[in-house]
Amino acid sequence: MNKQIITFAIGLCLLMGAQGACAQGRGGTKNKVEKEAKINELRVAYFNDKLALTDAEQKAFWPLYDEYKSKDKALRDSFQRKYKRNEVVFMDDKKSEEYLNALLKLKDDENALYREYIGKFKKVLPVKKVAMLPTLEKEFKKEILQKMMQHKRDGNQNPPPPSDE
Repeated sequence: MNKQIITFAIGLCLLMGAQGACAQGRGGTKNKVEKEAKINELRVAYFNDKLALTDAEQKAFWPLYDEYKSKDKALRDSFQRKYKRNEVVFMDDKKSEEYLNALLKLKDDENALYREYIGKFKKVLPVKKVAMLPTLEKEFKKEILQKMMQHKRDGNQNPPPPSDE
């Protein structure tokens, strides 16, 4: 009987979570695209400023960087389609082993892609600027998260408009 109650409770939670996800999905796609576009604008401005990219460097770098990010996202999306968040808790040993192997392969694929694009970036930017990229990516993410958290604390639901900093 307890097992049935637990199964029912889990099923109910999953159903309610699915309804919430569907409700958020309605009309949220446009908002998500707008947010991603704003964040990308901020990223371009941030990197251009911090790396002091010339016009020629910008024209050569950004298509490569966007291509890299797109391929990296495709790798992660492929993995996430197969393995949903928090699914590991419910996996048996065989599925857990498969998950770990897939995770290692994802990391290997991400590193191979990064290695490939470091070479491409070095063809269009000075090596010192290429070496700064990982640090800038971390700093940018941290700054965006801080802005989003501050904006949320201020009681606003939408992200702040891009600033001309």
